[in-house]
Amino acid sequence: MTKSNKFFLYTLVATLLEFGIIVWLNSHFYKGVFDLSIIIPVMTVRVVVVYNYTKGKLKKQWEKKAIGLFFCVPIILFLIGKPTYTFEQAKQLVYESHDISTIVEYKEESYRNTVPIYTEEIRFFINNRDYHYEADNRFFLVNPRTGEVIEMKQPYWH
Repeated sequence: MTKSNKFFLYTLVATLLEFGIIVWLNSHFYKGVFDLSIIIPVMTVRVVVVYNYTKGKLKKQWEKKAIGLFFCVPIILFLIGKPTYTFEQAKQLVYESHDISTIVEYKEESYRNTVPIYTEEIRFFINNRDYHYEADNRFFLVNPRTGEVIEMKQPYWH
C-alpha cells in the first residue's frame, strides 16, 4: 500500500470515527435535536478532497496542513451550532419552573423525548423539534436553544 493510499485510508477512518462520535453525542445528550445536514456534506467534501489530493490532482494547490483544517470544520460547526441545553439540562429547567415531583423517562420509546414543532423562527443547526417531558400527567416542551418551557394543554404522544 502506497503512502498516499494510507493517507486516504486514515482520513476515511478518522472521518467515520469523527462522524460516529458526533452522532453519539447528538443522540445521547441532545436526543437528535442537532441537525447533521450541515456536517455530512462537509465530511463528504473532505473525503473527496483528500481522495483527489492522494491522486495528485490537488498537490500543487493544497498542503497537508490545509487538508488537516478540514478535520476541524465539523467539530467547530458542532460546537457553534449545538443546542444551548442538553436534554438533562432542559429537564432541570422544567423542575425549576413548575411544581412537579418526577418526570417520566421514555427509555424504550425514546422517540417521545422530542416533539416536531412548527416555528417561524429560523433554527440554524437545530431540527424543528423541542424536548418533550411528561410529569404528573402534565406535558412540557422546552426549546433546546432558548430554554423556554411551555406547558402543553394536551399530550402530543398518545
